[in-house]
Amino acid sequence: MKSIKWKLVLVYIILVFIVMLVSGTFMLMQMRSNETDKARTQLKECADKINGEIISGNKSAELFQDAFENLIMPQGVQGCILDVSKQNQTLAPTQFLNMRFYDSAIENAMSGSDGVGFNLSKKDIDVNNTAKEWLTYAVLAGDNSRYIIYTRIDASPINENLSKITMTIFFMVIIGLVLSGVLGFLLSNALTRPIIELTRVAKAMAGGDLNQNIKVYSNDEIGQLSQTITEMAQEINQYIITSDSEKNKMETILHNMTDGVLAYDSGDTLIHANSASEELLNLGDLKRIPAKDVMNYLGFEDGIDQKESTIATGDKFILSTAAYYLDINGNKAGVVVVIQDVTKMTKLDNMRKEFVANVSHELRTPLTTVKTYTETLLDGAMNDAGVALDFLKVIDSESQRMALLVQDLLELSKLDNKQLKLDLEVLDLNALICQCVKQNVILAEKKHQSMIFTPLKNACFIEADVGRINQVLTNIISNAVKYSPAGASIEISLEDAEAYFRLFVKDNGMGIPREDLRRIFERFYRVDKARSRAMGGTGLGLAIAKEIMEAHNFRITANSELGKGTTMILRFDKLRVDGETV
Repeated sequence: MKSIKWKLVLVYIILVFIVMLVSGTFMLMQMRSNETDKARTQLKECADKINGEIISGNKSAELFQDAFENLIMPQGVQGCILDVSKQNQTLAPTQFLNMRFYDSAIENAMSGSDGVGFNLSKKDIDVNNTAKEWLTYAVLAGDNSRYIIYTRIDASPINENLSKITMTIFFMVIIGLVLSGVLGFLLSNALTRPIIELTRVAKAMAGGDLNQNIKVYSNDEIGQLSQTITEMAQEINQYIITSDSEKNKMETILHNMTDGVLAYDSGDTLIHANSASEELLNLGDLKRIPAKDVMNYLGFEDGIDQKESTIATGDKFILSTAAYYLDINGNKAGVVVVIQDVTKMTKLDNMRKEFVANVSHELRTPLTTVKTYTETLLDGAMNDAGVALDFLKVIDSESQRMALLVQDLLELSKLDNKQLKLDLEVLDLNALICQCVKQNVILAEKKHQSMIFTPLKNACFIEADVGRINQVLTNIISNAVKYSPAGASIEISLEDAEAYFRLFVKDNGMGIPREDLRRIFERFYRVDKARSRAMGGTGLGLAIAKEIMEAHNFRITANSELGKGTTMILRFDKLRVDGETV
């Protein structure tokens, strides 16, 4: 029973029950005592009457019978005279003649100082041999207490009256309990209704619903408490709304930051870590890693006084900035670490440095050659026509090399700045590849190489800038010729996939090491720098080819195995008309 209402009702019922039970019991005991006293008085009067009219008259035992016949006894009362000298043998009246009675009242009369005995409950038979319960009274009488006057009265009427009264009291108790239950329910309901309302509101508030209005049923202490709780709920609700708004704003900012944020309290317990920090560090569950280990991993071995730290992990560069935050007393309450992925900036910086170095190197070599040969001519070599002509040819070759380099750089600049305008048209990829193969087959034949192209039987339509795609194809095929040895075989094939065409340009040249393969599309990157320069390459061809393909939303990749050759794979999306590929 968890409800206070039913507890109050039960307590009220129990209290009424106890009061009525005690009262009823007292009444029954009092009534029984009164009836018993009344019966004793009546029995005593009858015994006195027998003593006065029979025994005190010095009548002989033979005359007792006649005297008893004329003696009028009250209704329900029986009496007799017992002879003590004859072991309590009955002398009169006739119906009890020669009977012996065994009763504690007789024993008490014989043994007591006052010669009187009384028994509240004696089970015996009446003159009709019917078992009954009696109230008995015995008193010594006659000279030398020779006789015992024994009277008794049937206790059945008394017991019946007491039983009726008991049933009446019982029904009164039942009615009283029902009425007390009803009244207790009404009373407890009046007391507990505001408490139930307060409980409901408290549960709602505990569940987060603070928009509550408590009904005030009275102006007593509970009513004042209800009013106070309503006002408190409104104030808390307003505070939580403001707090949640600020918290949500901060959470949104932190979780949508590309920078990672870690926060530790003064006990080195992680209290905040956004998703970016977990992705950047990739250490698993940060809550299970001690703060000291995380700080050491980030490079703060000397403590937080070292404001910044940059580490390299795998192919990433991570910049961390740490700072203490203070509590309201100005003491250090913890530390906040901001983690930034500076891989792109670092790589761009490295690429910029490498690009500048490469451009400087690429330009310095031909410029040095031109300057040297020019100085030689000015020093007198120009007077020798044969030598001057050779020198001028070298100067012209180096000038063309520089012009080609500058042209490629300008091309890349346009691609980087999205200044390249594509003149898109529908073209047959089969025909375009055939044309590029014819342009480069002469170079292959000079190196005694075989070039085999396997076109598709059906037309392969794509939408592209024919000049730019021709530039890409020419670069890829010419590279296969350049970097394959004499007598090598170059296989060119076209594959029809579901949504695109794939072009394979495969050679059996020297191949590319695995660690260099992912970098071959970088600017100025050469696998074999000396050989590439000797063949007149600028190191920008594949970078330009990739930029052109991506400008068309096409793709270019490479597969290679060192010593076994390289396969360049170009993917061209099919021409689509009304959502259908052609």
